[in-house]
Amino acid sequence: MATSTPQWPPASPAVHQFLTAALSHRGPAALPYADDARWTIHHHLAALAHAFPSLGLASGSFTHNDGRAAFLLRAEGSLPLAAASSAAAAGIHVTMWLLEAYPCAPPAVFLTFPPGTAVKRRHPLVDSCGAVSVPYLRAWLFPYHNLVDLAGSLARLFSQDPPFAASPRDLAADVAKKALRDLEDMQQRTAAETESALATQALLRRRREELRRGSRELEAELELLEQQLQMVRMNIDVLSSWRPPSARPEEKNIEEVMVAADAQSRRALECAAADMAADDVMYALDEALREGRVAIAEYLKSVRAAAREQFFHRARAMNFAV
Repeated sequence: MATSTPQWPPASPAVHQFLTAALSHRGPAALPYADDARWTIHHHLAALAHAFPSLGLASGSFTHNDGRAAFLLRAEGSLPLAAASSAAAAGIHVTMWLLEAYPCAPPAVFLTFPPGTAVKRRHPLVDSCGAVSVPYLRAWLFPYHNLVDLAGSLARLFSQDPPFAASPRDLAADVAKKALRDLEDMQQRTAAETESALATQALLRRRREELRRGSRELEAELELLEQQLQMVRMNIDVLSSWRPPSARPEEKNIEEVMVAADAQSRRALECAAADMAADDVMYALDEALREGRVAIAEYLKSVRAAAREQFFHRARAMNFAV
């Protein structure tokens, strides 16, 4: 039954250039692949390089188990794994040799282990020399199998059961490194917490000084208001003592109590009346504050406005008196 070859996105021009040059070479140094298999080899390796950019393509000498040497193509590099262990975090180094009978025969796959590690004892997929034997290789049947699916199968299997095994010395070193990293992290956290606490303490000190300064300003404002209140009360006493005891306010017209002799006197009288009116306003505000009918902020604002108005009229009255 005829089948279609899987289609993958194109690889980089450099990959195609390398494969074209290697597979088209003739003579004693030509690669030992069948002519009708060269296009398939080119296609499989280009697709592998595109799907797994961490795998590079090269050619080199391969030694069979019987001692024969052959110049073959290979894909070599780091195969990314999904395992969370530190040993597998950077991937696993794999080499895929395309033997002379490829693609009818599967490639020979080997693992290279990081320093300080070795194959896990009795690993079901890798022998002590690093040779890989997975179900995908054992069931290889062209054209149903290819290098891209092989690499994906290796990544899944070794993510589930990484073939690494650290030596006892390396395990102790890993534990020591982890303890050192944990200590450094704890020191960094402690330093950050200390710095944050110092910053908070400095902020609280600044706020305390601001509160003290605000309290002093309020005390000075209160003292000034007390002085103004005393002056208002003195003015009230003066006015009360000025009115004749026999006078009956209900029988007198306020406009007839005091009449100015001229225009300048009338203006001076108006200023004096405005001055006294400001005193009355501040007195009323003082009573309202004491009875809780006005807020301190509004009280201070109104007293300041009345005091400015009073100062203005007093200044005008002094000009008229000259």
